[in-house]
Amino acid sequence: MRKQLKMMLCMLLLVAVLPSYAYGANDAADLSYRVDMKVTDRSGNSKSSFEVGEEIFVKLSFAYTGAGKAPVYGFQGKLQFDSYVLKNTSLNMEKDISMKYSDGVINYVYLDMTAGGKADSMLQNIGTAVFQARNNGTFNFSLSNFLITNKDATLRYIEPFEDVQIIVGNGIKEASKSSLYEDIEAAKAYLASVTIADNPKMIYYPDFWYSTTSAQNLRNVISKVEAVFENEHALDSEISEAIEKLSIAFSNFENSKIVGPKRWVDSGSNTNLNYSVKASVQGGNGKIADGFEDQTIRATTSATIRMIPDEGFETEYIIINGEKFIGRDIYTIPEISRDTTVVVTFVRKPPFADIAHDDWFYFSVRYAYNEGLFTGTSETKFSPSGKMSRAMLATVLYRMENQPNVKFSDVFSDVQSGHWYSDPIIWANQNQIVNGYGKGIFAPNASITREQIAVMLYRYAKGKGFDLRSDISSLSFKDANKISAFAKESVIWAVSKGIMKGNSDLSLNPSGLATRAEVATMLQRFIELE
Repeated sequence: MRKQLKMMLCMLLLVAVLPSYAYGANDAADLSYRVDMKVTDRSGNSKSSFEVGEEIFVKLSFAYTGAGKAPVYGFQGKLQFDSYVLKNTSLNMEKDISMKYSDGVINYVYLDMTAGGKADSMLQNIGTAVFQARNNGTFNFSLSNFLITNKDATLRYIEPFEDVQIIVGNGIKEASKSSLYEDIEAAKAYLASVTIADNPKMIYYPDFWYSTTSAQNLRNVISKVEAVFENEHALDSEISEAIEKLSIAFSNFENSKIVGPKRWVDSGSNTNLNYSVKASVQGGNGKIADGFEDQTIRATTSATIRMIPDEGFETEYIIINGEKFIGRDIYTIPEISRDTTVVVTFVRKPPFADIAHDDWFYFSVRYAYNEGLFTGTSETKFSPSGKMSRAMLATVLYRMENQPNVKFSDVFSDVQSGHWYSDPIIWANQNQIVNGYGKGIFAPNASITREQIAVMLYRYAKGKGFDLRSDISSLSFKDANKISAFAKESVIWAVSKGIMKGNSDLSLNPSGLATRAEVATMLQRFIELE
């Protein structure tokens, strides 16, 4: 009997020892965790609603939910947030835990390199991320990819976690500013994804690259529009201008793509098939670089044309077999499949120091300058953001008609003979382009609105016998009901012809005052309808 009791006691001791031995490699039995997230203000008060400009602190920790405890051998995870609403300003790291910010995500990583593990007390604080609320909006702090590993790298159990909703300001994103942010992020992502080089090797069609200069030009514009985005007091007009400026800069960058030459492959009957590529200049003011005027190119490979503008000029257009492209001093045709004719035009650079080649309005201002439609506000300034007066637009249309002789008449009490705008306004009135405000008032110095521009262009086009039919009968802009009755037909026509375009927030802003840059752009679109 005593022998049996001893055997039973040994069995019980063995059972008690076995679990600790068996779980030694995997630390402990019944290990499970919960990720806790604490969101506070600077004073440590838990909050879920903040004002723009306020600091937000997010502290993460692990809590045990099972009975077992063990050293920590490794863990990782991500804290995700909306980087439009919040800006990460700092990371307060704890112990040997790494925290890094990347693209709207805070990454947490810890890996024990001693094989002994860390005390489980480190789980009580795995770091604090600090943010600044920079825009109105509502979003969720969410966690993803969190895991903790045993000594043998097997996973411990973590309970599902809930997102934490955060409201900043009024909780509603500003559509236009949100669009600007998305455009900035897309441009930066694209820049990071392509090859930037001046003399790349082993890049063949359809692969391509961009020059370091074109990439830097885009980076400069991104930097400028980011400053608008970061300005919490930015006006709607400034945001809209930044959106269009970035769009033009990105388009210019895309147009500067240099496609690698095609690898020539022996294709039987096409082995010796070559095509000619002949380049010439139309209108002078520049030349084709030596060796690029007349080339023989093997079928399906690419051809590059180099242009040399005269001093004070730049490449305007490159016309390839009748198809027009925005000019660059180096242009690659990705595939030659027939005899090809290239015609290049050059244009005088505008002398204005307050416009740049990457500005969204640059080509339109250049066009207006070279066509004699606009002068600058001085010899070196165009003042693109300056307002356009009613007299200025009447004068532009008058110049487009080669300034015909006008018999002056006292139609408007505020338009006297002898002023720079007298003949243009009287001419515009005689041709049913302008009627004034009634009671003999024209208001020549009043800033012109977008809908007034549409009306004057529509009436001018009518007098020229243009096709005034529109492809649309109504407008879907959210402020379409604010278009004045007298302007509705003209605005619909201008939108249908692409002369007038809406803003990123789906508004048209018909009563908004037009800048000189906007008028230059609308005029170029209008003239190119002819």
